[in-house]
Amino acid sequence: MNALAPFLFVSAVAASAVAGQDDPLRTARDLYASAAYEEALSELAKVGSAAAPSVDTALETDAYRAFCLVALGRTREAEVVAEALVRKDPMLALDLRDASPRIEELFVSARKRVLPQLIRDEYRSARALAVQKAPDAESHLKHVKGLLAQAEKAGVWDDTLADLRVLVDGFLDLTGGQAVSPAAVPVVLQPDANRPDVPPDPARLHTAADSDVVAPVALSQASPYLPPTLLELVKRLRRVGAIDIVIDERGAVAEVVVRQSVNTAYDSLVVAAARTWKYRPATKDGVPVRFVKTVLFDANAK
Repeated sequence: MNALAPFLFVSAVAASAVAGQDDPLRTARDLYASAAYEEALSELAKVGSAAAPSVDTALETDAYRAFCLVALGRTREAEVVAEALVRKDPMLALDLRDASPRIEELFVSARKRVLPQLIRDEYRSARALAVQKAPDAESHLKHVKGLLAQAEKAGVWDDTLADLRVLVDGFLDLTGGQAVSPAAVPVVLQPDANRPDVPPDPARLHTAADSDVVAPVALSQASPYLPPTLLELVKRLRRVGAIDIVIDERGAVAEVVVRQSVNTAYDSLVVAAARTWKYRPATKDGVPVRFVKTVLFDANAK
């Protein structure tokens, strides 16, 4: 039996069993397995002309059409079919255990070409539903999030898609209602990266309550960059966020803890910005010491 015979789409295999000796899809599968590719294409054309084939049957038919075209060296036609398949169901995955390199590359390339624009189109539709507060907005946003995960898994990733994921998370938070703020997480000091022999010592962590400690002074404390759409979302949430930062003896931010969450996407940008901040370190008796400082964030503040 031809080694390419098992190449069926995973989601199509479970539901595409058919009966009858005159079934053109079954005949096409048999012809493909015997390397009769032109004859298989003829049978597949009969399936396409049949009245309202099921979704699974249509997907399997197109998959075999692509396989035959690849085998015949009709690469451009195969690419068109593969791209159409990805558009119909971006979540479809080939069982590539025995796939020839040509077939594998065909669908990998098709996914890379199609997914980014498809995700952007789906996001625009989901965003419109979210702005309108439509009942099905959440399901559409989750679908886009699934597409983004698929794109990352397939290696189809760039800064634009990363920004879209931030925005999707923001809209999901908004459509999901008021999230419960997480309980404060205790600050745990990590060993000094330059002195791994020195264990964490909680006694070295000072706060504004220590009257004998001179508090740190901010030298560089840039605000996080927020995409306009995310900023709009955060303002709608009307939440005040809070983080605890541990400023080490060199004035660098050694640890950031989200004490009061605003939104998952917003929190991650705030934490990333906080890790870049620089201070004149706190001192005790003229000696630099570690210091924990609470910083509030309010996107609605003037």
